[in-house]
Amino acid sequence: MYHLSDIKTTVQQTADAIAAALKIEVEIADADLIRVAGTGKYKIRSGSPMNDGFVYRHVMKTGEPVIIDNPGYNELCKPCTCRGNCLELAEVAIPIRADDQIIGVIGLVSFDEEQTKRLMDNKQSLLSFLEKMSELLVGKVVESHQNRERELLTSQLLTVLNLLPDGILLINDQKKVTHFNTHARKLLDIEANQELELYQLLDDKKLWLAVEKGEQFSGPIRGKRVATQLYCDVVPIKNNEVIEGAVITLRDIQQIKKLVKEATVSEIETHFSQIIGNSAKMNELKTMALHVAPSKATLLIQGESGTGKELLARAIHQSSNRKGHAFIAINCGAIPENLLESELFGYEEGSFTGARRGGKMGKFELAHNGTIFLDEIGDMPLHLQVKILRVLQERRVERIGSTRSIPLDVRVIAATHRDLEEMVKTGEFREDLYYRLNVIPLMIPPLRERQEDIPVLVQFYLDYYSSVTEKAVKGLTPEVMVKLTHYPWPGNVRELGNVIEYCVTMVVGDYITLDNLPQRIRDGLKSEPKSSSLNLKQLEREAITKALTLAETEGHKEDAANMLGISRATLYRKIKEYQIGENKTFF
Repeated sequence: MYHLSDIKTTVQQTADAIAAALKIEVEIADADLIRVAGTGKYKIRSGSPMNDGFVYRHVMKTGEPVIIDNPGYNELCKPCTCRGNCLELAEVAIPIRADDQIIGVIGLVSFDEEQTKRLMDNKQSLLSFLEKMSELLVGKVVESHQNRERELLTSQLLTVLNLLPDGILLINDQKKVTHFNTHARKLLDIEANQELELYQLLDDKKLWLAVEKGEQFSGPIRGKRVATQLYCDVVPIKNNEVIEGAVITLRDIQQIKKLVKEATVSEIETHFSQIIGNSAKMNELKTMALHVAPSKATLLIQGESGTGKELLARAIHQSSNRKGHAFIAINCGAIPENLLESELFGYEEGSFTGARRGGKMGKFELAHNGTIFLDEIGDMPLHLQVKILRVLQERRVERIGSTRSIPLDVRVIAATHRDLEEMVKTGEFREDLYYRLNVIPLMIPPLRERQEDIPVLVQFYLDYYSSVTEKAVKGLTPEVMVKLTHYPWPGNVRELGNVIEYCVTMVVGDYITLDNLPQRIRDGLKSEPKSSSLNLKQLEREAITKALTLAETEGHKEDAANMLGISRATLYRKIKEYQIGENKTFF
């Protein structure tokens, strides 16, 4: 909506100009018939309503100009209290139209014969002249409205920019900073209203090269005024394919790491109280782990698959001085060899085909000041073992494709289900890395060696899955507990948890019975005749084949790896190596 009152000074100047040119009195009213401007006796009435403005109201309603040469007697003057006794001798009124909206009226009024003659003798030229004045006022009021809209939009944008958690820089094509938000000022130590060029704030060569090519850029960047590491996203501003500048987004890398920590750790904080088991072996393990937790020593957790190696590692981290920083876990046996190196150490932009623009931080960098958990370290390829050894020795990491090493303060906890000492003897694992990792060894006993913990674990999982499935299962029969206690649990605690979940899901009554147990638990692991061959590869092939067959029969295919005490990635490699079930899909 346009308002003449927004340009009140211009309206008064226009009224004065018309009066000077025509030597006749002028008044200009807005859409509400409020006198915005006037000359002569009307000037002092500016801002007051026109209670007797019947002619102007008609012009507003019809949108047509009106010329009256007999005020006080004209049909439009009937409601007026001055009818038949009007001081005005003639009147011309023309609407002020903006688009399809009438926003006011310009009126000319004569009070003597000379003024009246000028009005009546030049009707058409007067109307034409007033239309031009009307267009002038419309142009000014539209301009004022647009300026106000732009100011409002600018204010809104500035408010949004200053609320963003990232620093924002606007750069023109001459690399001059045209705007920065509050967070950018803090990140880069900029003074308010300071005129700056990009090179004064950032190491801009790489990012501006991308802008000149019309490309986006993402990656770490060095600040010139601050020591803080920054992560930068740059988007060119194009106008008809011409680069006119760029928008730069800046984040504090330490803040990014904090967000990673919150996303990956805070929801799964683990304490020693959550490690269930009161057997002598478990109490000894927890006491040892709690004792070494505050130290910086590298730990090696050994145990069969499913014993809870990562759970123990998280509890150690949470009991250390690093608990306020990230716990980063990576399974070395679950990631393909060609990706594992980049996951661990990160990479620079363009270091290999498919490398993300701006590069990527590795797990070691993300774990800075915290803990990195290298699960299934025994499945790590030999060429990566060398790099891990170097990181442990030098406490620095080098990204793929980079010549710059990054200092690290990170605690390493490694875990494996394999016998690393035996692997050292066979040349599958580096001896020097083994001794670097095995500073403080922690051995988690398999479930079959701590049968007294099975009832406690069963009750824990029973309560948990009853709550999850919203089933009121009161317990299990004595016969079921006997079966569970004497079962050898090749998959350890993980397998036990899966079995209890199965039972809770399948039970119909209040108590779990033998009929609710999986078939393999009811039957137990049947003893197989010993192989007549003592060839290690043949024995390994037979063991894998039997585990796959049992897993397939029971419908729990993923249990094969647990039965064998190896990771799924290792199982895949062995299946391929021994060509087991070439015409059959096990997984």
